[in-house]
Amino acid sequence: MKVGIYTNLHKDKDLSVTRQVISAIESAGERCLLCREAADRISGYPVYSEENRPDFMLSLGGDGTILRVAKYCAESGVPILGVNLGHTGFLAEVEPKEISGLVGTLKRGEFTIEERALISAEAEKKRFLALNDIVLSRDSGSRMLETEVYVGGEFVDKYRCDGFIVSTPTGSTAYSLSAGGPILSPNVAALILTSVNSHSLHSRPIVVSDEAEVRLVTGEAGTFGLIADGTPVLALGGRSEVRVVKSDKRAAFVRLSGYGFYKRLLFKLNKWSTTD
Repeated sequence: MKVGIYTNLHKDKDLSVTRQVISAIESAGERCLLCREAADRISGYPVYSEENRPDFMLSLGGDGTILRVAKYCAESGVPILGVNLGHTGFLAEVEPKEISGLVGTLKRGEFTIEERALISAEAEKKRFLALNDIVLSRDSGSRMLETEVYVGGEFVDKYRCDGFIVSTPTGSTAYSLSAGGPILSPNVAALILTSVNSHSLHSRPIVVSDEAEVRLVTGEAGTFGLIADGTPVLALGGRSEVRVVKSDKRAAFVRLSGYGFYKRLLFKLNKWSTTD
């Protein structure tokens, strides 16, 4: 068995958790594949790639770390298991204290696989994948974003706002939630449309079928950024069009016994509502 390790060097600065994971994997007689950043600092280990794929991917960091590796895993068919080094960690499955028993659990098959849908955004003949959300956002210093929204070809509304979010159920606990959107169970076949700071008294989040195409058409004025899972991917200006659809790619998450979606949700929301 080959186990990939994707390390967020901002969360594991001295690579102590990464070395702990390597030790647990090797003690179980299995092989490690590292991300390039970790391999540059810990010599002697190969880097995972399209040609050298792991059987499982351990993501060491927070939810943002999982989002960065999720596209590779979805395209390569590699299940992800998140080790939470962040604060809230809705997507992460285990805490660092549970690392020692992880490899044995994987070898014994004591887990289930939970699939999460991805979405694809197309603009200016370029395509971008996202697990959480696609966001159209006004640039700093630019005028308010004006965008017409269409679902399945039908006009929904014209929004004047700071940004507009098209979110998956997975992303319903991320930026969309902060902007007032609803929480969706990950097995709901839907997308969430949420405006950010809308200049309107009637603007409300809308839940639509994930079989429909969502089209965002901006006004002539202003400059905007297209953001996929928190990463700016494209600069837009003037009248532009962004098409968002459900992707045929799916991310597979390793789930251990004891934490279903609602138990995790309750725990994380309660943790999120308190300060350190």
